[in-house]
Formats: sequence, C-alpha cells, structure tokens
Amino acid sequence: MKFIQTLGVAGAAALVAGFALASDAKTAAEPTVKGQVTGKVTFEGDLPKIKPLSISAEAAKGCCPEGESVNDEDLTLLIDKETKGIANVVVALEVDGFEVKLPEEPVHVDQQGCRFHPHVSVVHEGTTVAYKNSDAVSHNIHTYSVKNGGINVTVAAGKDTKQTLKSAEAVKVACDIHPWMGAYVYVTKGTHWAVTGRDGSFTIDGVPPGEYKLEIWHEKLGKGKGTAVVKDDGSCDLVEIKMSAKKKGRGRGRGR
Repeated sequence: MKFIQTLGVAGAAALVAGFALASDAKTAAEPTVKGQVTGKVTFEGDLPKIKPLSISAEAAKGCCPEGESVNDEDLTLLIDKETKGIANVVVALEVDGFEVKLPEEPVHVDQQGCRFHPHVSVVHEGTTVAYKNSDAVSHNIHTYSVKNGGINVTVAAGKDTKQTLKSAEAVKVACDIHPWMGAYVYVTKGTHWAVTGRDGSFTIDGVPPGEYKLEIWHEKLGKGKGTAVVKDDGSCDLVEIKMSAKKKGRGRGRGR
C-alpha cells in the first residue's frame, strides 16, 4: 500500500497498465489458431496376397466360430485394392512446448472373439495400458519390446493385466494360447497422432501453425517419412505418403 501511495494515482495507473500489457503479451504469444493435418498413406508396388487363416475346432472353443477363416491382421497388409490405402499406419508429430496430459485411466486393449481390439493403439510415453480379456476362456498376454521390458502372463476370463510403457517404441502383443492373435501398442514421444483407417486416410486435430516432421510406422512396412505444414490460418495441404514392401519403410510426404 505504501508503495502505491508513493507512486501516486498516475503512477499506480501506469503500473496496472504495465501489468495488463504484460498479460496481453503473454496471451498473444500463445497460439490461438489450431489447424488440422489430413493425409493419406498408400502402397507403392504390386499388392501382396492376403492369406486366409483357418482356425481348428479345438483352438476355436469358447471364443470364435469353429473353422472361421479371416484375414490375419498381424501378418497381412491391410491394403485397399482400389485406392491402395494402407490401414493401421501410425502418423505422429511433436509440437514444441506442448504438454501431453496422460490419461488418468489405463488405455484398454481388449481380447474379444479371439482377436485384439484395437489391432494398433498409440499412447504417449508413461501411459498405462490395461490388457483386458472379454472372452469366456483364458487368454495370455505376451509382450515383446526392448525398452519397456516384456510381460508374459495368463489372463482369466473377465480379468485384465496392466503395464506402464515408459519409453518410445513399438510393442508387439501376442497370445500364446491362440497364436493367430496379434496387436501392437505404439509408444511415442509425439504430442499429436492418428492411425490410418481402412482407406489409408488420417486426420490429426489441434495442431498450431508450423512445419512438422511426421513420425510414420507400420507393423510390416517399418518407418516412413513425411512433412506437414500448417499455415497461419490453420489450413494444411493434403499430406501424401507412399510406403513400399520392397524398399522397407521408405516413405515420402508432401504437406506444402
């Protein structure tokens, strides 16, 4: 109070105005425009043959129809025959200074109908994953990783097991009881991400203006490359990425 009295009314007003200006400057420095990165990942080259999966009656007991034949997502590329769009490709980017808030509850990977759902999950470093078993029979959770260590436990019907993934890498998840089952949890340092749909398309929301190197990964094609440029108005040209089985993990993007 004495300090304000010493300044006088004019000085105090100037001081308050100074605080207001500083506050305005801080607000102006924060990005107010949030853009959207959209794109498509397509396959380059001859389409691979999709192998059917035959499940024996004994293995099918309690969790899937006897003799069911399905496409094995863990071993077969999911490629749209007409557009050559690739499904289950992880596309991530990192915004400097953006703080990722980890989910309070574990991210769920479910075992249902003797399949993992979803087949590919993306989580930030430090996220806890709960591997659930929604089937009426026991399953097994066997994870394969380098940086996060592995777990190999039986999960009874209706139960789950948890794992905290602290380091960025692709973690393979399998069930030793039903060997056709497979999934991946992709752990990233990125702040924004998406997984491509059946037609190879993806959308990443909430990205401020700037140029970003894209982190691209597919379970069979490896890593790819791409760039996205979000303009000052939040718009972004379609990012096009091509991946090839012959040239493992090669990709290129265009976001300008």
